[in-house]
Amino acid sequence: MKHSIVRSIEGLYEDRTLELVRIAIRKGFKPIEILKWLQIGMERVGKLYETSDYFIADLIFAGIIFQEVMELDELEALSKVTSKNKIGKLMLFSVFGDCHDIGKNIFGSFAKTAGFEIIDLGTDVPLNKVMDALKTMKPDIIGMSGMQQETVYEMRALVCELVTRNIRDDYRIIIGGTVVDDKTGQIVGADYAAKDVTKGVEKCKIWMQEKASQKNNGK
Repeated sequence: MKHSIVRSIEGLYEDRTLELVRIAIRKGFKPIEILKWLQIGMERVGKLYETSDYFIADLIFAGIIFQEVMELDELEALSKVTSKNKIGKLMLFSVFGDCHDIGKNIFGSFAKTAGFEIIDLGTDVPLNKVMDALKTMKPDIIGMSGMQQETVYEMRALVCELVTRNIRDDYRIIIGGTVVDDKTGQIVGADYAAKDVTKGVEKCKIWMQEKASQKNNGK
């Protein structure tokens, strides 16, 4: 099943991928397993793009297929976050000047399966919109994505604004994207720089466990 789904999304077979995922769900495979297979396929699409075997249109189409899979009623039902299984609120967005959303969407899907309520602000999000959303949505974790070197400065600008308003310690911050590594994380002032989706989500889960422990100890 795994290899069929990986090859299907790698080959950009839309209908076949959707049907294979439906079959996997009927066979009892967990959403997190299916997501990992889809991620492998998406990574292969990315490598084909890097070697010029695929073009930007192919990359975008792969992202569309992935999103269609995530919107399947069968998968939505299994991945639904309720008040009983919710572990925290995660606000995601691609920073101002960046219109890419494939990586953000994949990370959000993994986090949702793990029990996070996802607040997706979309792409090319200006600083003022983020600050407004923080007031109304009150997330536990802020997740920023950037694919270009210039976006690092936008990420840094948000952290500086949080510091200026004396609310930096109210949030954990995770960043991701092509330009992101440990050094970038230090420059931005983030709590974690994620190159691996699974490890990034695990880090977010640990943060929520720590927050729950601090809350219980404070009682």
